[in-house]
Amino acid sequence: MLGLLLLAINATLAAVPIPYVPYVYTAQIGGCVNFSAYIDPLSPWGISSVYVVLNNGAVVAPQLNRYPTPKYVSGTACGDFISVKVDKWRSLGPLIPVSVKGQDSALLYQGFPLEVNGTAILVVKSLLPPRVVGDFVYRVNSTAFQGVYVEEYIAYGHVEVSGYGIVNVTYISLTGDRPDYYIYVPSRGVRVEGVKPWTPDIPLLFASNQSAVVGKPRLVVEPISIPVVGECAGTATVSNPLQRPLLVYVKLQSGEEYVLQYYYLPDNVTTWLYRGAEAWSIDGVELPVSYVEAEGGYPVGKCLVEGLRYYVYIDVNGTTYKYPAAVRQGTLEAHTDLVKPKVAVEAPITAAVEPPIAKAGDNVTVRLFINGTVVAELKTKAAPVIKVNSTLFKEVRVVDLLGSPIHAFVVYVGTLKFYGTNGVAKVVAVDNAVVVEVNGAKYLAPLAPEIRLPTLARESFLKILAAAIIVGVSAAFVVGVKKRESGEKVIKGGDVVEV
Repeated sequence: MLGLLLLAINATLAAVPIPYVPYVYTAQIGGCVNFSAYIDPLSPWGISSVYVVLNNGAVVAPQLNRYPTPKYVSGTACGDFISVKVDKWRSLGPLIPVSVKGQDSALLYQGFPLEVNGTAILVVKSLLPPRVVGDFVYRVNSTAFQGVYVEEYIAYGHVEVSGYGIVNVTYISLTGDRPDYYIYVPSRGVRVEGVKPWTPDIPLLFASNQSAVVGKPRLVVEPISIPVVGECAGTATVSNPLQRPLLVYVKLQSGEEYVLQYYYLPDNVTTWLYRGAEAWSIDGVELPVSYVEAEGGYPVGKCLVEGLRYYVYIDVNGTTYKYPAAVRQGTLEAHTDLVKPKVAVEAPITAAVEPPIAKAGDNVTVRLFINGTVVAELKTKAAPVIKVNSTLFKEVRVVDLLGSPIHAFVVYVGTLKFYGTNGVAKVVAVDNAVVVEVNGAKYLAPLAPEIRLPTLARESFLKILAAAIIVGVSAAFVVGVKKRESGEKVIKGGDVVEV
């Protein structure tokens, strides 16, 4: 964490950790609110912009109080969400010199933007909607009357001003030995002497509790003691409260000593008795931890200290991986990008992955087995679940001489054995030849989508029998017809019938 963004919305204050820069934090407001956003002046970060987002995606500017700085922005926001962007700026304070360096005016022509550098207040009067672009630029006023746009900005850095009219620029300096006045931002462990209050013409806002002073200031800096709380007793001291990051020297009664870094001054330092370390894969498999250490390569002792970074080491496949760990009630917990893949296959196939544990996305080898025999091997990426393409199996039809399906049979492919019913079997093609067993008889055949065996299924026998009956009846009918045609008598049931 790089520091804290203090965001007050009406009466609610949120301390938002800054994980990286640039960083945008968004909060729901759902209407009109008063807000203020603050960053420690001694930190190197600043508030580069504040904007309001509506539910339809439109972005509008809030109404800001005069005169915001990258350390403190306040005003009124109306909309559905408020977003605050934090970026790298500069460290100031706790005594900030302010000087007004003069004014200037310039004409604005369409298509020819004016460039301004440094800290400046810009008042733009334009017949076209003006546009001021740059980092750390804040609009504090906007009006339009009879086709004339009047807008006021304060900028910290390089900006480009576009429009058609005139711009008045007031230059301000935040450095120098003989400023017009100072802005004093109170800070623990620091006090100022040799100054008196002052009311400036241009009140720049660096903090809600700031004060403007003049004189010959002298800063008095004193060490700060921070309480150590929790399961391990000790002391914590900040020798230089103006340093960023702050260095907090912790000395425990167990004899352990640490130096912690903060971009803000903590209220206390929490400790726990060390209870062990755990590491987990992406898919929730617990991994063996071989070693733990504190930041700087120091071994972990009896206690864990809040604010100190910890790491765990995991030995997998002859490789050691290092991961940051969080403290959870005295236990170091690390959630890694390692994975122990599971292979989704259909019976009777089993699978093995090599290596069995790998980083997500790394190459692994999957071997598929049937009855202990390798039937396939493929390369893929490590993931919690690896799905094997069902095309590994090939469907074959086994029929007799007449094309009728064999009801029950066994297909041998290499050393593998597959059972088939109703003329269909699913096999893995580990060989080009197969042996089909039907009722104890075995037939050798090439592997093909259809295998025709020199045998007859029950359906084929019935077909042949039915055909024979039909043929016999037909032959008898033909003989009878011939006899009638020749005038012969046919004797039936002992009677003579004239045909």
